[in-house]
Amino acid sequence: MHKSRYRFGLFAEYLVMFLYCVKFYSVIAHRKRNYAGEIDLICTRGKTLVFIEVKARGDYTDDVLCTIHQQERIRRAGLIFLQGNPKYRDFDMRFDLVLIRPYRWPQVIENAW
Repeated sequence: MHKSRYRFGLFAEYLVMFLYCVKFYSVIAHRKRNYAGEIDLICTRGKTLVFIEVKARGDYTDDVLCTIHQQERIRRAGLIFLQGNPKYRDFDMRFDLVLIRPYRWPQVIENAW
């Protein structure tokens, strides 16, 4: 069961990567890790830098998709990414959340936090 959830999560990340590419974003990192945490996807379009958290769920859930703690972890990881990549410092920055569920369209929440 654990292996199939991992595969579904990985599939969801690649699906979201494709979705953003279709919207003319450039993917600059996938599963970017640093000591603060991991960012699922980092994309750019124009002068906008987007940090994307992908949530894959097997069915409908009323659970909180991204807790305050997770948001802070992703925000810190994003700031650390910027410190190591100064060419993106002048870019606008946003954090998107994308929910992937079987047999449904991806739900993209831009500027989720």
